[in-house]
Amino acid sequence: MEQESSKLAPLEPISDNIDRDWLLQHLVTHANRTQDFTIPITLWVGGGLISGMLVSGSKFFDAYTEEIVKGVKEEGKDATRKFFREMGGSYYEPSDSPAHNTAFIHLLDAKFWSPSGQIPSSKHNGPAWRGRISQITGYSLGQLMAKE
Repeated sequence: MEQESSKLAPLEPISDNIDRDWLLQHLVTHANRTQDFTIPITLWVGGGLISGMLVSGSKFFDAYTEEIVKGVKEEGKDATRKFFREMGGSYYEPSDSPAHNTAFIHLLDAKFWSPSGQIPSSKHNGPAWRGRISQITGYSLGQLMAKE
């Protein structure tokens, strides 16, 4: 059985003169193109670490929207969902373009660490997080967990 991702156009080098890790960029492109791809990842950024599940832009916008909708009155929930789905619309459209949505990385259940330790972000799951790939100085696969 042929995998869906093998039907997509091959990844090409992206040359937009912005300094970012090409391997990380292609990992994010793969997540955005396949939609159901998730992988635990830890990112090194200025000031600390962010660890969570790398997801597609569409999964991010779904989760982000639901975080926002929690604070909206019942009569405004549908309009709010529609607004944010339209805002993130390009992430819901299939694309073979190698440059499609690769400037930003999206994490769910994000947890944050500073040099002094974990920064509390919530009692349960961490928030949906979005960041510029060009601002990430390093990464590793796998997710950090707080010591119990």
